[in-house]
Amino acid sequence: MNITVETIISLLSEFCEHDGAITPETELLDSGILDSLGFIELLNALEDMGCPVQPTQFPRESFATPQRIAEICHLQNAAAEQ
Repeated sequence: MNITVETIISLLSEFCEHDGAITPETELLDSGILDSLGFIELLNALEDMGCPVQPTQFPRESFATPQRIAEICHLQNAAAEQ
């Protein structure tokens, strides 16, 4: 499944307690929008959508914005197709 940045933003809106808008470039980690529980829920949702992500395979910065998370999903899908 091709997981888009819009999908990531939708999931984040569901799992994170944040009143403002989340854009593709919203800083998630340093701002505290994505806490540890939200992170686990996001990873579980991505796995349920067919994109298992092992956070230990990517540096912390890879999860800093919705755009970067979508890029990880794209990499995972490309690797699975090979």
